[in-house]
Amino acid sequence: MKKGIKSDERFAANPYARELTLDKDSYPRILSCVVEKRGSADWQNITDQPEEILPVKGFFPLLKALWTMMRLRAKYDAVVVAADRKGGLFSILNFLVPGRTVHVVMVATLWYKPASPFKYALKKLHHKLIAKGTSKFIVWATHEVEDYSGCFGIAPEKFVYIPHHHTLEGYDYEIVDKGYIFSGGDGDRNYLALCEAVRGLDIKVVINTRRKDWSGDVQPPPNVEAFPVTKEDFRRWMAGARFVILPMEGGLLHSGGQQTILNALGMGKPTVVVCERHGALDYIEDGVNGYIVPPNDVARLKEVITSIISDEALEKRLREGCEDAYEEYSTRRCMNRILNMIRDLVAEEG
Repeated sequence: MKKGIKSDERFAANPYARELTLDKDSYPRILSCVVEKRGSADWQNITDQPEEILPVKGFFPLLKALWTMMRLRAKYDAVVVAADRKGGLFSILNFLVPGRTVHVVMVATLWYKPASPFKYALKKLHHKLIAKGTSKFIVWATHEVEDYSGCFGIAPEKFVYIPHHHTLEGYDYEIVDKGYIFSGGDGDRNYLALCEAVRGLDIKVVINTRRKDWSGDVQPPPNVEAFPVTKEDFRRWMAGARFVILPMEGGLLHSGGQQTILNALGMGKPTVVVCERHGALDYIEDGVNGYIVPPNDVARLKEVITSIISDEALEKRLREGCEDAYEEYSTRRCMNRILNMIRDLVAEEG
């Protein structure tokens, strides 16, 4: 088994988890609204990406993009869209508008359940309508297959788990150990729990976040500092860390933070993730490349941090557990897995 790579049955059984053979002549005609310029030359070569359908801002450019996509759909076997407004509208139109329907594959399906019953009912109806015109939804966590299906009433066969990718290609950073703990990001982070876990410990903690409310109403300990940075500097601060902690909120339908997790593993940094256990099982294995800590369990988080900083052999073993992550979770591999899934989808269903 490769160090730092999950070996459980769910991962091993995924037909797209490791299949990376790329024969350009064997692929169907694919129209893509998804742009992956860093480290994904195969994606650029195999898919068509007309400028007018790529990421757009504004109402009229959106209408133009949708019109172009609908006009072109008959020429393609599959269309790849993101789980955004344009992607959702195209899937609905693909179902409603007469003519040749096309396989639609929606990537980065990051769905949340609204707290309001009324908003939840509307979102459920919206997602079910999108599913009518979508062949497959790609998710970044295995548990989301069943959880999304149950929450929104969509057949689990519509969802496919494909491992996410890091976003390290094309950035300038130097991997060193400057002795601090790194944490970062904005969405669904619980930095208060992290602050309490490191309070009184003799180690510096650097948090890169744009959130002004990152510590709530609590005065953070003196060994913690937080500040916003650019995307480039975010990676530089991470590259200088001893190890990385990702403190997520509990009770979330969507498991966030995969990009931060995989960037850290790709740099060889042991990674501690605070989340429901299923939220990080696809990428983190306890005691191999990091640890998973239950949400709001400050005592356990402090115990894990203390064990890493006080046990050189453990820290070394965790670093070794990350050594294959950069290649295993590269953008190229992720996008090629999606291409292979589309090839099989078109071949099987026509």
